[in-house]
Amino acid sequence: PLSVSQPLTDINVLLGQPGTFNLTCDAFPAPKVSWFFNDTELKNSSKHKIEAKQNIFSLTVNKCDHPDVG
Repeated sequence: PLSVSQPLTDINVLLGQPGTFNLTCDAFPAPKVSWFFNDTELKNSSKHKIEAKQNIFSLTVNKCDHPDVG
């Protein structure tokens, strides 16, 4: 079963700065985490960096701007 030990929280970011969301969860087998914004799956790009290190999954939004609010 999946156990979320650190759920997602809202973050405040200054315009033009990066913002990172972290999710910590444990499961076996290791879960596959997908990130979405407005029902669109996000992929690694110059705007979004998606990482998974052990049981910590993160999404970094580079150069946050007004359209990133939500």
